[in-house]
Amino acid sequence: MTFSKEWEQSFSSNTHISVWPWSDVVSLVNQNCKSIISKPDGVNVLELGCGAGANIPFFEKLGFNYYAIEGSSTIVKRLHKKFPKFKDTILCGDFTRDQPFSNNFDLILDRAALTHNNTNSIKFALNLVKQSLKKNALFIGIDWFSKNHSDSINGIEIDDKYTRTNIMKGPFVGVGKVHFSNLSHMLELLHDFEIIFLEEKLSIHHKPLSKYQFASWNFVVRKKNV
Repeated sequence: MTFSKEWEQSFSSNTHISVWPWSDVVSLVNQNCKSIISKPDGVNVLELGCGAGANIPFFEKLGFNYYAIEGSSTIVKRLHKKFPKFKDTILCGDFTRDQPFSNNFDLILDRAALTHNNTNSIKFALNLVKQSLKKNALFIGIDWFSKNHSDSINGIEIDDKYTRTNIMKGPFVGVGKVHFSNLSHMLELLHDFEIIFLEEKLSIHHKPLSKYQFASWNFVVRKKNV
């Protein structure tokens, strides 16, 4: 996998530009990372697919050393201007193929980035995550899309039975591949980690009346002490 041209086009067109920290990121980090929050000096956090940088101010305020791998050269250039202190630690690259930093990370975060890849790319990226974490460090995933999502049957299947593309309406228009996982698939993907927390979020639109259902997975896993 290489970074999809669809996301580069999206960011260049100023769509999917999120600038406020995601509430699930804030809550899960605060709930599960108390030890490093209390002593932030020298704490390294890596975000996979940081997009427009919504979570950067949150980690900056915590006092963490922030690193990111983002595939869109357009958005990376914008982030370098907006956050010049992180110019050397926000890099353009493909996080499903390479981890360019030498650091051992205390925390790695992915908010709905890996879930825009096929199964093989996700598995390879998860292996990179495991290698990049310090012993007993955490990986937090937010909004990995669920098979219970209304769009999991839309578009066409590509690469494997969990991945779809060419979704023609809704939030996934023009974003390329979208991966939808059921519980057994999530457990398979995360089997090399100790699962601390795993939840499926379901949201149904009632006003205006709609049968559309948003569904995604949040999780917190720990690198196994081996």
